[in-house]
Amino acid sequence: MESIAPLISERLMIEKLPELTGKIALVVSQGRAQVADELVRRGFQQVSAFYIDLYAAAVASQAVDSAVNIVCAADLPEGELDLVAMPVLKKGESELTRDLMQQAHQRLSIGGYLAMSVDHPGDKWVHEQMQTMFEKVSCDRSDKGCVYWAKKTEPLKKLKRFEAEFVYRDGDRLIKAISRPGVFAHRRVDGGARQLIESAEIGPEDHVLDMGCGVGTISLAVAYQTSGIVHSVDSCARAIDCVNRSAELNGLTNIRTHLNADGQLDLPRAVDVALANPPYYGDDTISQHFVDVSIQYLNPGGALLVVTKNPRWYHAYFENKLEDIAIFESGAYYVCCGRKPIT
Repeated sequence: MESIAPLISERLMIEKLPELTGKIALVVSQGRAQVADELVRRGFQQVSAFYIDLYAAAVASQAVDSAVNIVCAADLPEGELDLVAMPVLKKGESELTRDLMQQAHQRLSIGGYLAMSVDHPGDKWVHEQMQTMFEKVSCDRSDKGCVYWAKKTEPLKKLKRFEAEFVYRDGDRLIKAISRPGVFAHRRVDGGARQLIESAEIGPEDHVLDMGCGVGTISLAVAYQTSGIVHSVDSCARAIDCVNRSAELNGLTNIRTHLNADGQLDLPRAVDVALANPPYYGDDTISQHFVDVSIQYLNPGGALLVVTKNPRWYHAYFENKLEDIAIFESGAYYVCCGRKPIT
């Protein structure tokens, strides 16, 4: 078990949460779920930590006690809970937080508690959200942030629907897509994805890899263009859920989804085209991962297309790995292309 300092919001919950009784607890963490260890110490018999991202779940598994069950899924696990602990960040995604709060309330037994903490001493938003769901919300405020807890006394009278269905156009075709909070490009077609859809030349029998598929707008558009298999890869369980449901909604049977974070894909054969839309924030670690995995599973002579706003890194990284390299502007983006050498 690695010794890593918890996030401030998680530390607050560990230090300030009162002794709430129960047997079954779930931690919904944006960090490494160390509060789960505290709940084990307090005597909870079953403690799980929930993530929608597989990479974050794998990191957490190295940081918490082996007694903690790590769950990576699109939704909170079914079954009644005595306590749900949710440390959140003041800069977190509000719609995802509300979605998970509602799910937490649904899974709590009557008399069970939802506990939340936030790294913001002047927080009002989390407090107000809890007040809409519970009769009474207790609070412990400090100069580091706030800890809240509330007991469930009755089911919610009305449930909000957080997922969205939208329609987008690819040429003369209208495609339906389902998206959910926590998935990249929720409720829309990302601009970079649009440029890849318009730039990629897909053969009628090509097998395609879509790295970091997100909501799945690229995969869906490509699947209409080929009878080959389109492999949609993402580390977010909700992204995979969206792609699966959208494929069914459109009647597409040639999409295969892969919840994956390490690049070890079980593909039946190499692909002819790989498409990638890596995040633009942070360093180039994810970009390098997307490129390396794509090249690994490309047929010799197969094409890789990556969309970006910062093409310089890709030009340098492609030089020793691909041939026929080309970079061109596409809308507000650049598309970087290359082919895997045949020999």
